[in-house]
Amino acid sequence: MSTVLHEDPYLESWRWMSRQIRCGLDPNEPRLIEHYLNEGRYLACCTATHPWTIAETAFRLLIDTATDIALPWHWRSMCLDQAWRPLRDLEKLSHCACRLKRWQTFAWQLATCELLPSISHSDLVQGSNDE
Repeated sequence: MSTVLHEDPYLESWRWMSRQIRCGLDPNEPRLIEHYLNEGRYLACCTATHPWTIAETAFRLLIDTATDIALPWHWRSMCLDQAWRPLRDLEKLSHCACRLKRWQTFAWQLATCELLPSISHSDLVQGSNDE
């Protein structure tokens, strides 16, 4: 029980950082991604949160953010550039056939990820005026 009490603030901080990344709230702050990944590693080694869950969540967050055309190109690019890090952690944790298969799926997803151009700000504004 004491682990859960100590885990909560870190988990909440990690979740808040994930929302900042996913929504591109501070796209000119690449250190946010590093901080998020470091906080995830802390959760994985020092709390009851399972390392696979942390790594998979981080990988999916970075890939989903990278492929979101509504976000700035440079932010999406930074997320894609860092997606290999949680993928590497997943590979190390792939001790059974089902996890290895999931890792292979994620690795393929990263290897074949194409970044489409971001929607320009003027297109976003114009799209909201059309309704």
